[in-house]
Amino acid sequence: TDCAAIEKAENRDAFEKLLKELDIPQPKGKAVTKIEDGLAAANEIGYPVLVRPSFVLGGRAMQIVANESQLRRYLKSAVEIDEDKPVLVDKYIQGREVEIDAICDGRDVFVPGIMELVERGDSISVYPSFSISDKVKGIILQYAKKLGLGIGIVGLFNVQFIVDPEDNVSVIEVNPRSSRTVPFLSKATGYSLADIATDVILGLSLK
Repeated sequence: TDCAAIEKAENRDAFEKLLKELDIPQPKGKAVTKIEDGLAAANEIGYPVLVRPSFVLGGRAMQIVANESQLRRYLKSAVEIDEDKPVLVDKYIQGREVEIDAICDGRDVFVPGIMELVERGDSISVYPSFSISDKVKGIILQYAKKLGLGIGIVGLFNVQFIVDPEDNVSVIEVNPRSSRTVPFLSKATGYSLADIATDVILGLSLK
């Protein structure tokens, strides 16, 4: 996966533009670089909001914020917001979080399994998923393929989704890299994802 593809997945504006082109929904949100802009964005989106730094690994410093004073405190102390460190402010959607690890070779996308999180935040992931419908699984696989090819990923990537009570699926984020769930999903599915991804990176097609 090259630098342009990583930028497409990690840069908020580029990612939003891509999702619009691919017709994939995401929670309403904004990337901000000033405290006042963060407060204005949250008022526009409506509380509660999910706030997190951009370009970080594993949900570090991610929080659900219920009001303006909490948000002000978070932006001042938790992340030291500035021009080089944008913070993402997103609408918090009540629902089930689901994630996939996948491999793209530039032509096809392989999804070995769909994992479902048990509780909010960094929680236990369960495979196979235990409460999502076949319709939702189909949408997730369709979005995974569109995202892998649309971003330009060659190798592993991870996608996190939120499924609301009406079974609408939105994309939270795409990590254009291997994820910490890869070894667990490999063991649970019997596919050695690191080996398959390495072959793909070296030029072998998934087929």
